[in-house]
Amino acid sequence: MRRTILASIFWLALTVTGCTGIPKGLAPVKDFEPDRYLGKWYEIARLDHSFERHLSNVSATYTRGDNGDIRVINRGFNAQTGSWKKIEGHARFLEGETVGSLKVSFFGPFYGAYHIIALDRQNYSYAMVAGPNRSYLWILARSQTLDESIYAKLVSQADAWVFDTGQLIRVEHNLPEEKMALAENTMKTDAHGKVEMLTPCPSKPNCVSSIDGDRKNFIEPLHFTGSVEDAQNRLLEVLSSLKRTRVVTVEKNYIHVESVSAIFRFVDDLEFSFDDRQKVIQVKSASRVGYYDLGVNRRRVEKIRTLF
Repeated sequence: MRRTILASIFWLALTVTGCTGIPKGLAPVKDFEPDRYLGKWYEIARLDHSFERHLSNVSATYTRGDNGDIRVINRGFNAQTGSWKKIEGHARFLEGETVGSLKVSFFGPFYGAYHIIALDRQNYSYAMVAGPNRSYLWILARSQTLDESIYAKLVSQADAWVFDTGQLIRVEHNLPEEKMALAENTMKTDAHGKVEMLTPCPSKPNCVSSIDGDRKNFIEPLHFTGSVEDAQNRLLEVLSSLKRTRVVTVEKNYIHVESVSAIFRFVDDLEFSFDDRQKVIQVKSASRVGYYDLGVNRRRVEKIRTLF
């Protein structure tokens, strides 16, 4: 699962489109050693933002990619839905590998800022990360807890840097590692590790699905050529152009999006499952509440099809 611990994940998602600058008056750490920074980090505290809302047990894992980039995997647990969110992306250094300043992408060509502004130089056991402005701040540690004296020191430094530390959210880590691994392994996958096909619509006329046997709810899938990755990036660009639409989860063969209505703020769920063999994108768009949708879900999918 990838693109909302979700991050978005989400979660160090940093999806402020095109914003890679650093807040005025701050500087990334120098003499940075990227290989020591690789591995798993736990989110200890964060400022609130939509792509990590309601997430606990948030972690980020960094590894070297094949091309020298940093591969990023963010995970988090949403207790309200009882499900894990996972997002994958990649990061590139902005000023060379000895400066802790990167741009991170979870959405094709769109990058967000990831600036390491405080770091345990001796053990690389804790860090503080800023986004492109003072609305984004994370405190990270190598373990699920951080010594309170160290946490207080980091919060005091962030306060001196004019972050709104009174709004920091302490992230709960209430799932032991073995339970986290078990929970993540229960995510829907088939025998080949691919995301399963989408579920059919319920027996209500407020949903459309390309795998539905009921003609009233059926809608044609999207078709693509080339690789799944290219199709996914193209679809993500389309989704990013839609109003009141938020990408929640991106995985290798799957995208989950939330769309909010303009007046009553109703939430609809859109899911896309990529079938590389048949070169189709199975799609489902469903309202969470109500009975009739007045054709909203069908029109939305057809608009996406046209733009795609």
